[in-house]
Amino acid sequence: MKMNRNLSIALALVLVFLLYQAFWSGGSGNEVEGGFVKVGRGDLSLTLSERGTLTTRNATNIRSVVRGRRRIEWLVDEGTVVKKGDILVELEKTEVQRRIDQLENELISVETSLNSAINDLKIQEDKNKTTLEKAKLNLEVAEVELEKLILGDIPRRERELSLAIEKATSELERSEGLWKDMPTMLEKGFVTQDQFEQERINLKERREALVTAEQNQLLYDTYEKPLTKKQKNAGVLEAQRNVEMETRGAATLLANLKLRVSQYERGLAETREEFDREKANLELMTVFSPTQGIVFYGNPDRPWDRDGIRAGGDAHFNQTLLTIPDPSEMAVLIKIHESDIDKIKEGMTAEIQSDVSKGKIYQGEVVKIDSVANAGDRRWGDRVRRFNVEIQMRGDDLDLKPGTSAEVVINTGTLEDILYVPIQAVHAEAGGFHCFVRSGSSYEKRSVSVGSASESFLEITDGLMGSEDVLLYKPEDTGAEPASNPNSAMETSWFPVTHGMNAV
Repeated sequence: MKMNRNLSIALALVLVFLLYQAFWSGGSGNEVEGGFVKVGRGDLSLTLSERGTLTTRNATNIRSVVRGRRRIEWLVDEGTVVKKGDILVELEKTEVQRRIDQLENELISVETSLNSAINDLKIQEDKNKTTLEKAKLNLEVAEVELEKLILGDIPRRERELSLAIEKATSELERSEGLWKDMPTMLEKGFVTQDQFEQERINLKERREALVTAEQNQLLYDTYEKPLTKKQKNAGVLEAQRNVEMETRGAATLLANLKLRVSQYERGLAETREEFDREKANLELMTVFSPTQGIVFYGNPDRPWDRDGIRAGGDAHFNQTLLTIPDPSEMAVLIKIHESDIDKIKEGMTAEIQSDVSKGKIYQGEVVKIDSVANAGDRRWGDRVRRFNVEIQMRGDDLDLKPGTSAEVVINTGTLEDILYVPIQAVHAEAGGFHCFVRSGSSYEKRSVSVGSASESFLEITDGLMGSEDVLLYKPEDTGAEPASNPNSAMETSWFPVTHGMNAV
C-alpha cells in the first residue's frame, strides 16, 4: 500500500517537472531544482494572449452591381496577383443579351406606333380646324340670312303685296268707270259687241285681281312671314349647336389622340430606360480590377458566405464577390474578456503570429478598443461579454490572407525590479494566497501577498525573499501528511522532501 502511494507521488512530481521544463525553463530567470524554483527578481513583462482573425484595414471590395441574381460564368483563381484593368469576373450574359434584343424590337415597334399617333394627331387637328371653320361659316350664313329676312325680304315682300293691292284697286276703279258708260256706247254704236264683251271680262279680271292681291297679303302676314322667320331662327340655332358640338367633338378627339401619344411616349421612355439599363448591366457583367494586389474570394468579415463564390454559382446584387486587400494595412480583430479589458490601452505593442505563416512574428499596435461589450451567444449558453479590439500590423511585407486565424500577444506593461514566481507556485486558500518554501531539507507553507500577474508569472509583494526557493506544486495533492511545527513564527508545515525529484 505504501509502495503504491510512493509511486503515485513520484509520477506526479515527474509530470510537474516536465510541464515546467516545457513552459517555463526557457528564459524565465528562475532555476528549477528538485521540483523547486528560485524566487526571481528583476523586470517582469506583462502580456495578454488572444486568438483573432486577420483582416485588412483598407481593402478593395469587388461587388456585383448588377440587379437581381446572376450566374457566375468565370472568375479569377483565388490567390492570383492581378494588376489594374485585369478581368476578375465574368457573369452569364445570355439572358441579358436576349432581353436587349427583345427591347430593341420593342423600341422599333413603340417608335413606329408613336410616330403614327403623332401623325394622326396632326391630321385630326387639321380636320378639326376645317370642320370647325365650316360650322362657324354655316352659323354666320344662318345669322345673315335671318338678318336679311328681317331687314330686307319681309319689308320688300310687304311693299310688293301692298303695291299689288293698290294697283289692283286702281285698275278696278278705272275698269268700273269704263264699264259704266259701256251700255250707252253700245246702244249708240260707238263700240261693238265684242268690245263690250271684252270690257266686261276686263272688269271681272280687275275684281279678281284685287281679291287675289288682298288674299296674298293675308296669307303672307298670317302664314308665310312667321313661318319664314321661324325657319331662319331655327337655322341659326342649329348652326350654333353644330359649332358647339364640333368644338366639343374636336376637343374629345384631340384629347384621346394626345393621350395615345402620351402613352406611347411613356412606353418609349420606359422601354428605352430598361434598354439602357440592360446595356449598362451587360457592360457591368465583365468586372475589371480597380487596383493591383492578391485576389481573395468573398468578404473576410463574412467567411461563411464565400462557399457560393465559384464558377456556376449565383451572384446577388451588392454581394462582395472578391476582396483585394492592401498588404500595407493589415490588422487582427480579437475579442477581450470583460475582466481583462482594463489591461488594454490604445498604443500598446503586440506580437502576431499567423496560423498560415507560423515561422514569422509580426509586430503590431492596439489602435481601437470598442467602448461597448458584445453579449455572448445565448443560444449556445455563452453569456460572457467581450470587447472587440483591433490590432494594426506593422511592416511592408504583410502578404497574409484575410479571414485566417492568428495568435496575438499584447504587451500590457513591465514591472521593474520586483519579486516574482511561476503562477503554479502560488495557491489560493481561505481568501488568501500561500507558497511552499524550501526550509532546509523540508518546506514550509507560507502566506504571501500578490500583485500583478502575467500569463506565466505572479508578482510577490510580501512573504518571500529573492534568495528563497518555492515548490512548483501543492504537496497535499501527492497525499503526504505534513508535520506540524508549533514553534514557527509564521504559519508553517514541515514536509520531508524524500519524495521530491530525488525520488524520481
